Order: sequence, then structure tokens, then C-alpha cells
Amino acid sequence: MHFERGLSEAVPGELIGRRFDGVIARAENESIAKGIQQLARWVVDLRGSFSPQQGALIDTDPDACAQLAIDHFVERGFRRIVYCGYRGVDFSDARGDAFMRYCAEEKLETNRFEMTLGDTTNTAVPIEGVLKHEAHAEMLETALVDWLQQQPLPTAVFACNDVCGRQVVRAAMKLGYRVPEQIAVLGVDNDEVICDLTNPPLSSIEPDTYRIGFEGAAFLAGLFANESSTDNGSKLSQIATKAACQKIVIPPRRVVTRFSTDVLAVNDPELSSAIEFIRLEACHGIGVADVAKHVAISRATLERRFRSVLDRTPGEEIERVRLERVKTLLLQTDYGLDRIASMTAYSKAPHLITAFRRQTGLTPTVFRKRHQRF
Repeated sequence: MHFERGLSEAVPGELIGRRFDGVIARAENESIAKGIQQLARWVVDLRGSFSPQQGALIDTDPDACAQLAIDHFVERGFRRIVYCGYRGVDFSDARGDAFMRYCAEEKLETNRFEMTLGDTTNTAVPIEGVLKHEAHAEMLETALVDWLQQQPLPTAVFACNDVCGRQVVRAAMKLGYRVPEQIAVLGVDNDEVICDLTNPPLSSIEPDTYRIGFEGAAFLAGLFANESSTDNGSKLSQIATKAACQKIVIPPRRVVTRFSTDVLAVNDPELSSAIEFIRLEACHGIGVADVAKHVAISRATLERRFRSVLDRTPGEEIERVRLERVKTLLLQTDYGLDRIASMTAYSKAPHLITAFRRQTGLTPTVFRKRHQRF
């Protein structure tokens, strides 16, 4: 059977009173989770918030999200990276905790702001769970604007999800800040509707949703296989006990870079101009001499400034931008290596393979296979 449902709707009445061997679900709030629990012996929840009595909880790894966000911003020259989320929301708290821990380990300047739901009886937001927090946060824009105004510029903001990221971008624009030059923003979920309709478009961490679904189905199939091979109740009880505490975290796939983080944070106007020129022209075959000519400074001065601010050379920055484009083409198209090489200023596929292996330790073909969806 198939029922079209909203995320916050209760379990369909047609299912109440029925009993299933297993259910794969995405429980948005506690009442839905309780209703699902009554339907089956085994429940695999892909939302990652409400533990079933027997089964598994599968979620995107919060530690991996935090580390990916920090790496993304540090690579772009940011040394002040802050976190914005929703207080009391499980995934937001987990990502925020991991983020603050990694910032401390890497000695980064940071700050944390979390919008609080407040009065849970507020009838203006008659929904439950994270959707209620997201909707309520729309009414907390003043607090978000005030917090953002207190941050030194430039600042990078890691938002707990795309809705929160959109709210941060909107607050920044209300303050008249330039996104991404003064405030860069990264969300999580890669919800293409939210990200593409945010102005400017929002960069986001893409969860491995295909693998989450695959692992959920595989886990449930494993439970059934174990159950069918069990010939007494005591062993079945042991399986149930073992399955009750299973929590599986899946690392995200990648950062999908859009305009909200497509920048390098530097205060040097000439260096900033050089970086922008590289971003626009790297895949058109430019060299370091072209960059120096564009900003009208000597090559030696350009090299020195790049090393001082970004700890890499202009040539390394050109190759980094080209290879980021290669990665995008590998994951979003089925183009062959010769075509990708010609689109990214590598004369032939072997040259592309050599450069790609030098940066990633993988060939483009292995990279594509390892990161492609199920």
C-alpha cells in the first residue's frame, strides 16, 4: 500500500491494529515513533532521533559533518568559524557538540548560537518536532540578527541544517553583510529546493541518503535471516536484546559548494582579486603569470602573499580549483576522462589522472566508484 503523507502526520488509520514483521520509517516526532512501534516487532528508523524498542537507529554521522564543515572553511582561509543551531534538537545538539570539540582541538576562534523553542504551547506553531523548531525560529530573527551582528568579519557559519542556513543568510542580508565575502554559510542536508531558492544559493553537506536507506534495508533483512534460522524462543530473545541498542551512523558524501561559501577569506584586495580571477579562469588554462598580470603585481610578490595568507602557491590554488571542478564532473555527469580533462584545462586524460592521484591518492575512476550513489 502507498499513502501520501506529510512529515508530521500520524500513522495512517488504515494501519492501526495491524501487525507487521518489520517497518522502515522516518519518525519526525515522538508520537509518530510510538505509533510506528506498535506496528511491528522490528523497526529501523532512518530519521536518527527516536530509538525503537527492537531494531536500529540510522543517522548521518555528526562528527563527520562537523569535521567536513571545518575543513571546508579552513581550506577557504577562514579562521573564525561559528555554529548556529536549534537548542534541544537531537541532531543539532550532536553536530554542535562535535563542531565545538573539533574547533577546540584545532585552536580555531569560534562561537555557538542556538535558537530556543521557548513556549511549547505556542499555538502559532501547531506542529511537533524539528519542524516546530524551524518554524518557531522564523519568529526569532531578531535574536539571530543581534548575534550575527556581534561576530567579527569575516566569519564562517556552520548551520545545523539547510533551513537554519537559510535563516542565517537572510539575517546576514538584513544586516547588509555580503555573502559569502563577509559571512559564509554552510548547511546540512543538501535540500536542493531550499539551497537553490536561498538568495544567494546555499552550500550544503550532502548526506549519503542512498546508503542510509540501503543499510536500513540490509539491517532489517539481517534480522529476518537471523530470526528464520532460530528454532527456539531463548535465541530469538537474544537477537532482540542485541538489536535493541543498535545505532548506525553513516558519513556524509561531500560538500556541495554553491555561492554562499564560494570564496576565500582574505583582507588583501589584490590577493582577493587574484583568487577571484583564479576561481573564474582556472579551467580555461591560465597560469601564474596570467594571475600576476591580472592584478598588476610581480610574480614574486604574488607568490609571497599566497604563501603568507593561504599557505600555498598560486599554482597550487589553480590546480585546487581545477580539481574541485573535476570532482564535480565525476560525480554529477557520466563524462569520460578525456572530456573532463578538456573541460578543466588538462591537455589529456593521463595528465588529469596524475594530478588527481597526487591530490587525492585515488584515480578519478576509483574516486567516482567510491562516491557514486547506490
